[in-house]
Amino acid sequence: MKTSIPLAYAFLAIASVGGSAQPAQAQLQSRPVPNDGVESFTFQSPSMGFRYSINVGFPQGYKAGDGKKYPALIVTDGDSTFANVHQSAKTLGGAIRPLFIISIGTSLDEGEALHTSRRIYEFSPPGWDRKDAFGKRVEGFCKTFKSPEGRCTGGAAKFLKAISAEMIPVLAEKYPIDTTQLGLFGLSAGGFFTSWAIFQPETPFTKYIISSPAMAYGNGEIFRQEAAYAKDHKDLPVGVYLASGVLEASDPMLEGMGEIVSGMTHLAGTLASRNYPGLKMVIEYHPGMGHMDVMGTSVVRGLRSLYAK
Repeated sequence: MKTSIPLAYAFLAIASVGGSAQPAQAQLQSRPVPNDGVESFTFQSPSMGFRYSINVGFPQGYKAGDGKKYPALIVTDGDSTFANVHQSAKTLGGAIRPLFIISIGTSLDEGEALHTSRRIYEFSPPGWDRKDAFGKRVEGFCKTFKSPEGRCTGGAAKFLKAISAEMIPVLAEKYPIDTTQLGLFGLSAGGFFTSWAIFQPETPFTKYIISSPAMAYGNGEIFRQEAAYAKDHKDLPVGVYLASGVLEASDPMLEGMGEIVSGMTHLAGTLASRNYPGLKMVIEYHPGMGHMDVMGTSVVRGLRSLYAK
């Protein structure tokens, strides 16, 4: 049987030879992380007043100047979710249509506090007084993470407009993106935002991949938005994939306050009852999975469901 020596002991053994420190050439040296088929940028939004980190993952087989246009999936939460979604699209290979994966949000080096305060503001609907139990909890998060005055919640409409009117045009000028084939992905609070975007008149998206949406955001606002849409429309010609982990259903915070599983189920049932002829909807509950680990499965299943060849 082979016996492996812990790396730390291996270093000690080497360093002890001759009783001297390791030569300079034996030390670890930092290097740039390779990004195969990925380009990254920052973008200062005039309307939001925030600087966004943007990652662009290329479609399978993409060659600049090949004359083709490709769909694009916009991924919320920036650096923290980009690698997962981009890698999932790559591993699916020929099972799905080639598409750009584009993340928008904060960078990892900006830290958790900024990431949390920004996403609470950008993903939550306007008009929420935060007097409900979940709203009070969110208000506490805003204080903890030092959200700027007036920017605790309510930025969803502005954020959606910044994506559609500012960032997508710039990206479509640089890359061959088919702007009639745009998708949106979101997790948790981002899942609420993605669900909310479905019913907005200015939304540019036709496909939505939604993982564990925190439907308690806005104290029922998602259902008011859906009802308002249904009042004036006979069809909803989009693709929607909704998923959560079964373990979330018994979580006192995620379900008890965030209404992730019940809220998602309520929305899916309501949409099904509308009998929209153009709606393609898939809803799945993944056994043995919780809030964060279900995201990878949701992404793969969502891509297969909405972008299959």
